[in-house]
Amino acid sequence: MGKNVMEELVRNSVSEYLRCLKNIENKESVSMRWPIQLMISNIINEVLFGYRYKYDAFEDLTNFVEGFNKMVKDISKSTLLMLGIAFPWIKYVPVLRYYALEIHAENVRRNNEYIVRNVAKALETFDPDGEPTNFVHAYKQRMTTNAYLDHDNLIATCADFFSAGQETTTTTLRWAMLFLADNQQVQDTLREEVYHVVGKDRLPALADKAKMMYAQATVHEIQRFANILRMNVLRKTHKPTVLAGCAIPAGTAVNADLHYVMWNDPHFENPKQFRPERYVAEDGKSLRK
Repeated sequence: MGKNVMEELVRNSVSEYLRCLKNIENKESVSMRWPIQLMISNIINEVLFGYRYKYDAFEDLTNFVEGFNKMVKDISKSTLLMLGIAFPWIKYVPVLRYYALEIHAENVRRNNEYIVRNVAKALETFDPDGEPTNFVHAYKQRMTTNAYLDHDNLIATCADFFSAGQETTTTTLRWAMLFLADNQQVQDTLREEVYHVVGKDRLPALADKAKMMYAQATVHEIQRFANILRMNVLRKTHKPTVLAGCAIPAGTAVNADLHYVMWNDPHFENPKQFRPERYVAEDGKSLRK
């Protein structure tokens, strides 16, 4: 799938989202949670499985998202899980093994039933001789010529799409709504740029990006200012390393506190101010890297 295809999927989902907002009768009190969540989920769902949810019928998706959020919250709060990772011998202690490791693995498997069902549903329309219409079809087609691709890997890959793309993007946009509501001057400046470059009669396109420095700067500032993903995936040192005078042996699990860096790094003057202008160069036409 090329960028043009993906862009069209995004634009279609945004159009549905805007129609949903327009149809809300009481605009005095609007929760953006599920309209935004569904907009993002529909893009991923259509890429993976070839269908979209309607805004008045998405209970299956709600259960999956809520289950995913609970699973992440339980994992982040589990001291025993951290001990299980740090001390692998715990997996040999029956009761401790269950509460430290197995209970979380069960939650992951239970939540992934959504993915399993949707993969099975997509495979019902698979045509080995036809042009793939979604990711599941394309993956299944490649399984016949690549020994490394199998059904379990297909399930895991689809689950990764959702876990990596859905919640992070949704959370970014929810923070964006809050920051723009709380910073009217930023909202006004951003709107002026959108009207100037895009106008009022069409949706933005990827081709507009180069002309929209303030929009790019605003996205950067949203992701800097919001604590969207404080702890990322663990890395491991492959050789002995010295960092800021501290010796780190080879094979050490390491992580970066991204939120600390974004809020304390000397490159960000007044880091607790929401100010997209910090990313715009003096010429007003390029980004400060």
